[in-house]
Amino acid sequence: MKEKILKYTGTESMAQVIEKICFFIIGFVMSFAKIAGMFSPFCIAFSMSLPKKLAIFSFLGGIFGAIFCFNTFNGEVYICALVIGIILKIFFDVKSNFWNAIFSIISFATPSIISMIMHPVGFGTLIMIYAEVILIGSFTVLFKCSLKKVNFNVRKSSDFIGLSIIAVAVLISLCNLNFSNFNFGRLLAAILVIQAAILVGVSGGAAVGIVATIGLVLFTKDFAIIGAIITVSGFIAGIFKPLGKAVQSVVFIGTYLLGCGFFGGISINSFIEICIAACVACIIPVDIFKNIIGKNSLKNFNSNFIGNDDMSLKLQFTAKTLLDLQDNIQECAKKLDKITYRDISDIYVKTANDVCKSCGLNTFCWITSYNETMRSLNKVSGILRQNGKIIPENLPIFLKQKCCKINGLIQSINLGYRDFLCKEQTSRRINEARSIATEQFTGMSDLLMEMSKELADFEKIDNETTNIVKNVLKDKGIEYSGISCILDRFDHLTIDLYLDELPVKNEIYSIVEVISESIGRQLELPTIIKANKSYKISFFEMASLSVDFAVMQTLPNGNTYCGDSYDFFMDGKGFAHMLLSDGMGNGSRAAVDSLMTCSTMRRLLQTGFGFNSTLKLLNLSFAIKSKEESLATIDTCTIDLYTGKTKFVKAGATSSYVVRRGNVTEFGCTSLPIGIIQGINFDSKELKLSKGDIIVMVTDGATSSGTEWISDELNLIYNKSADQIAKKIIESAKKRSDPKHIDDITVLVSKLI
Repeated sequence: MKEKILKYTGTESMAQVIEKICFFIIGFVMSFAKIAGMFSPFCIAFSMSLPKKLAIFSFLGGIFGAIFCFNTFNGEVYICALVIGIILKIFFDVKSNFWNAIFSIISFATPSIISMIMHPVGFGTLIMIYAEVILIGSFTVLFKCSLKKVNFNVRKSSDFIGLSIIAVAVLISLCNLNFSNFNFGRLLAAILVIQAAILVGVSGGAAVGIVATIGLVLFTKDFAIIGAIITVSGFIAGIFKPLGKAVQSVVFIGTYLLGCGFFGGISINSFIEICIAACVACIIPVDIFKNIIGKNSLKNFNSNFIGNDDMSLKLQFTAKTLLDLQDNIQECAKKLDKITYRDISDIYVKTANDVCKSCGLNTFCWITSYNETMRSLNKVSGILRQNGKIIPENLPIFLKQKCCKINGLIQSINLGYRDFLCKEQTSRRINEARSIATEQFTGMSDLLMEMSKELADFEKIDNETTNIVKNVLKDKGIEYSGISCILDRFDHLTIDLYLDELPVKNEIYSIVEVISESIGRQLELPTIIKANKSYKISFFEMASLSVDFAVMQTLPNGNTYCGDSYDFFMDGKGFAHMLLSDGMGNGSRAAVDSLMTCSTMRRLLQTGFGFNSTLKLLNLSFAIKSKEESLATIDTCTIDLYTGKTKFVKAGATSSYVVRRGNVTEFGCTSLPIGIIQGINFDSKELKLSKGDIIVMVTDGATSSGTEWISDELNLIYNKSADQIAKKIIESAKKRSDPKHIDDITVLVSKLI
């Protein structure tokens, strides 16, 4: 940053002063940032990740910000944490990511522990403090890594990711600042998106819009629709880049109005914010941003990171899927009033102030005979817990004899206890909502990490293949909205076509043959995904392995619905997936739960989500989709058809079996089904398979009489086809099952060939 400032100031001393002021302001702004309205990890984490000479000013800015908003929850703890952070940074200016994270945790944990000792808290609050400690340590490492890679001259994807992480933190901070109902976070998001559309075009407006939307959603899910509309507005404004920024600004405002009208109304304040953003974009000369960012960066942004809008299309498609899933997940909690009574003894304190304060015996009861008064009231607590209220006959003898305001005392205690029960129930709901918010944040973090890992696997864009595919589609008269041809680091080719209308099957088969012959690579039959009336057709290079898949299923006598659901599919990256789920119980309810599990997992995995974020999002969906208990097992197997690497992931599922070179191995499961608790752990197992190896997955209906017999059967029939193996296993399971307790039985078999 100093080099950029020095370019405009001309003197190094002035550049240093301005640089320190900038980091002071960043620290000040980040002190306002809250994730889901309760976590504030950014200021401590960001300051600790900086070098000592800059960290001190960032910490000071954070302290001033914390003092400025001292009325927020736990403000004194944050101020103490920032002061401790300065001291640690002065004496221990380490460069290690690990030790920076440890010092961040120490700086926040120390005042938190002292505060808990002085003011004991409940278990729910303790869990929230623990979660914030983990977030602070994690964000310290994240900021440390980002600041190492961040570069205003965006030359590669890591530069953009580093800038995005810092931009999201600043955006969340500004979302806490409002002036006369105008939100500075939304205003900044709109300015960044329209400016990116003017500077870069379609890819800039879409990519920056998605980053801004992530920041808005992390602040509050109420901003999700606004973020999506701003992203689409930036994307469409980018299309009009050749016509100039004035036209782009008008298009940006017009698209925003249409989006707001479509989603149910226009907010005057947000519309004025959009107009201000468009005016700023028109007034500020484009050359200023080009000089700050670097003249070659805009070209690098398109060619190296986005690459003919390929990455923009991938991100847009993922965003559409998230919008589809958003309708299925209900709002889990609303903002609730501050709890009045933290302990039942607070009822008596309030009663003493309301009833006893004006009584002539107040001094006698609450000073001279304080211990006797409290012992009597403690006896009342047990009666309240048992009966829900008290009557004059319930009062201890001391209160009957000494209290001259019996009726007022009883009325105040009963009203206070009723309010106490209401607040106690509210507290449980708050803790539940916080737990779900934490799970949502964790799932989003996993998703971002998985997406960054996927970006790292992309070695280069195959422009030659892209041109060939375009010509093939042109010859066949097929219209498309985008084409992505990517070679990963293993030189495996993936082709993604984005279409508004799906061709007929014969046409798709013909496309596969023509493209394979033209590029000299044999392609598999494609996978097709639909999201929000759009289609993605993914072609991947034929792998060295293929799968012979078979399934057998049987229902108990008289049942119309099967509580087991399964799926088998190939994704666009050369992986074969087997999914099996058993809804708890049987009948229609179990069928719905298991079907939701398999269909949602398939949708997310095909879209590009990894297993960790998919399973956590699914567990969260089960936790809040219904007031009634809703449970299901998860049993998955993923096979890399290029290398044979196979991964099993289970939650509450029964054992799976693998036959390798004639030897049978059984994999069990100790984790719980999804939908029981938040933050659930999943059992996983990895191994490498080769041609001829077999995978067998079953539901608990097949193992009701034990599991040893399955291994014995497989030792005898492993050289059969997948269909024959599945048929033999299910026949044996039916013979062995107890006629009085027959359950749904499903058997999935995959044989590598």
